[in-house]
Amino acid sequence: MPGSEADALRTPVSAAYARALLRAFGKTRSERDELLMGTGIQQDTVDQPGAHMPVSSLVVLAANITRRHGELWPLSAAAVWSTSLQGALDVATRTAPTIEDALSTGARFGSTRAPFVRNRLRRTARAIQIEIAPAVAMEGTLWRAVALAVSLNVHAVYVQLLEDAIGQATLQFPWPPPAGAERLAQHYSCAVKFNAAAFIFEVPKALCARPSPFADPELHAKAIEALEAIEKPRSDTAALARMLESLIAARLPQRLGEEEAARLVGTSRRTLVRRLAEAGSAFRPLLDGVLRERARTMLAAGSQSRDEMAAALGYTDATSFSRACRRWFRERDARN
Repeated sequence: MPGSEADALRTPVSAAYARALLRAFGKTRSERDELLMGTGIQQDTVDQPGAHMPVSSLVVLAANITRRHGELWPLSAAAVWSTSLQGALDVATRTAPTIEDALSTGARFGSTRAPFVRNRLRRTARAIQIEIAPAVAMEGTLWRAVALAVSLNVHAVYVQLLEDAIGQATLQFPWPPPAGAERLAQHYSCAVKFNAAAFIFEVPKALCARPSPFADPELHAKAIEALEAIEKPRSDTAALARMLESLIAARLPQRLGEEEAARLVGTSRRTLVRRLAEAGSAFRPLLDGVLRERARTMLAAGSQSRDEMAAALGYTDATSFSRACRRWFRERDARN
């Protein structure tokens, strides 16, 4: 888990949320470009399967949507908060042995899927709670919008686990009811409380000993293993290299420079160089590798001329592209 706000902002997060949000709020290319303004991410990156982006970019995207649609915008994109986007986290939570185990799993791994928040499991005399707080600085309106989105995720999971008892659970928000709060009733089956001490999801202890209706020890163990595997790369610098490769590929045919790459991942050029070196890499080989694989794909397709391929990869002329191909593939020339 990130140890500081700066670490959290640099943490790679799946582009799946951004992709779903752009589909919900960007009906045209110009609208999507407007929503991505300031994120440092282009739509081509978001559309790539398995793509990642720094948390800082996702936060800017959420801020852009909030400015345009107000803090209740998550209610207009309910499908985005479905359990299907939770991946291994949804599987691990639903297949836990009991409701208490599900709460513990959600508190432990919630930040794996959403590193822009931090979770803490709390036990009181009458209930077990997940307290959720921002991992990065967000102004009030933005945090209220993000908290609403997170609460919809939480509700989507526990409405399945608690079934008819969901009405005994409570979502608590530490602010007054927003304008239009009456709209929340159609989205929540649990109780909703405002002006609370913190942002909390609370389940009475009497319900926590219940077995999960989807309990599956083998599947639960595999999902936990998958979540731990996701956490591990975040603790080392190899994740940084993968994120940079996504950024480089998205910027083509323009070449992403080292200085701008450092800015996009929220660090200095000097720190970027050091962190890549710790992973046994450097920016130039990463760039070269992205260009090589893109060239390999285009050459195999055989649908573009040498000039077109050179332009697509940001080479100044076809001769430079041919020279690179000879170096990469030991070919005498690129495809004409």
